Amino acid sequence: MSTKWLKIIFLSILLITLTSSISGCAYKGVDKRSFVVGIGVDPPKDPGNKFRVTLKIAKPIASLKSSTENEYAYLVHESESIAQTIRFLETQDDKVMDFSQTKILALSEDVLHGDLFSLMDYFVRRGDLQLVLYVLVAKPNAEDVLRVQPPLESAGENALYNYFDRTGIESPFVTTTFLFEFRRDYDTKGQSSVLPIVEANEEGDKFTVNHSIVLKNSVEPVTLTPTDTKLYNSLMREAAGYGYTIDNEGYKFTLSMDRVKMKLKIHVKDGEKPRAIVSIKAVGVISESNKLLKLKELDYYSKLSGEQFSEQVKDLFIHLQEKNVDPFGFGLKYRATRLNTKDTLDNWKEIYPELEFDVKVDMQLKSVGAME
Repeated sequence: MSTKWLKIIFLSILLITLTSSISGCAYKGVDKRSFVVGIGVDPPKDPGNKFRVTLKIAKPIASLKSSTENEYAYLVHESESIAQTIRFLETQDDKVMDFSQTKILALSEDVLHGDLFSLMDYFVRRGDLQLVLYVLVAKPNAEDVLRVQPPLESAGENALYNYFDRTGIESPFVTTTFLFEFRRDYDTKGQSSVLPIVEANEEGDKFTVNHSIVLKNSVEPVTLTPTDTKLYNSLMREAAGYGYTIDNEGYKFTLSMDRVKMKLKIHVKDGEKPRAIVSIKAVGVISESNKLLKLKELDYYSKLSGEQFSEQVKDLFIHLQEKNVDPFGFGLKYRATRLNTKDTLDNWKEIYPELEFDVKVDMQLKSVGAME
């Protein structure tokens, strides 16, 4: 027998031996997995720890047709770090914890005042979480929000997902922020991050999502009202369905905006006050009015609406400026349109408190409704 055939036989025997020694336990079936659908982070009850973590785990159901409601299990533990806490929680379950269906990271408002970089570090380092995880601020705390079970929640669903993934409700009151966006904006010079606030009622069967909060490293968090929240979402996220009330020159009507787009320019010249030129184009219809409206005067109604809308936007800019936060990214725009030097950021810190806002709104109303 030739040397060539001896080598082939030897390699074949070696391959069979190695193949037979490979364990068949690497893959875990669905019945051996616990699917985590939500993670909550609260301040610890024991002062010796740093975080209190709650995992919301979906219980398996035999059939969607036979199940009338969802059932979940909750695991809670406190430790000095997120990683340690989750490792400990894994010992309380006889199955492998699967985070492939995890889309909610609920943060208690109390943990926002601490070191958010250490809090986010574990989640950001996990490649299976950073691009799919929605981050929200929970009231009164993260555990209570995760335990909410709305009566209309169907089996196999998580009602909290529907607020953020655009497969359910689409509302300008709801801010959607992924983990990677939160981490990026929180650390970006000249930009502040915005998170939605989700409130749970005392009965534990209803969510309220119409506020948001602005966060920036080393700056006190700023809570936005529902009106400011929908204005932010319309200008920055181009959220449709924005409605606001006009009360100008005796007219009181409600507008429903189809599209709102904003452009920014920063003008800084020696001897002049720094200015932010904000150009907004808005398209919508009049959905309610206290007076009979005429189609031929639509341009006049557009002018009245644009004037008041610009005042509302300017008031929001000034309010955020006074709080030293910048969710609209004026500072980022300044840095992006200037030659970057070691003094660029310091110059912006001096400019922002003195910045004047020149808001111009091109309001285009398409109709006054079905009645004239």
